[in-house]
Amino acid sequence: MNETHNPLWNQFLVIKNFNQYPVLSSLLTGYGGQSLFGYTYVDHEEGITLEILKLFTENDGEFIIDKDLPADRSRAILRFEHFSEMDFEIAEEYLINALKAEVPGYIKGYDRNDLISFRNEKAFDKFRAPGFTDDIQILLINNRNTPELIWGRVEDYNSVEKTGTSKLLVQPHQNFNLNNGDQLRFKWMDINNSLYAVGIIDHKPVKKWWQFRQK
Repeated sequence: MNETHNPLWNQFLVIKNFNQYPVLSSLLTGYGGQSLFGYTYVDHEEGITLEILKLFTENDGEFIIDKDLPADRSRAILRFEHFSEMDFEIAEEYLINALKAEVPGYIKGYDRNDLISFRNEKAFDKFRAPGFTDDIQILLINNRNTPELIWGRVEDYNSVEKTGTSKLLVQPHQNFNLNNGDQLRFKWMDINNSLYAVGIIDHKPVKKWWQFRQK
């Protein structure tokens, strides 16, 4: 993967000699072209995704489009786990113009304007799941258990108050009176001179497996 200081979403990317990668040669069997041109976006549930837009060949400075997927009303995508290890480049402006590239309208359906500030909050980066910008580790703390980090998918975020709501993606190992799929509020807090997204656990009574019965 090429190093870049830009986020890997909302970018036009180029993968040269794409047939060298088995996953691409299989996905694009029967199509011509030497290089792949695509656009990355964030699928809230599936993570960073590369939408393959065009396959092209460069010949003496001229770019020949061999396959235009949106024009043919077809789609091919790669998830982050597949394309992140490939040798890709962020497309230069001249190439974007030469290929007359545009972001397909259907990709706008993945926009989450309410999460832009969260995705751009660099302090969360070390807690994010690779390729999943909206999934972070949240610290659970109470007076009964050892502190535990758990994965949650952020559903909203207030950049002023540094608070948000997440959906738990796994079951906690300990009894925090929380379950996989529950909503959990969190707040950006300083714990022992380190910043964490700390879960705000409601003080609900612990459920018991027994109950009294009247005769």
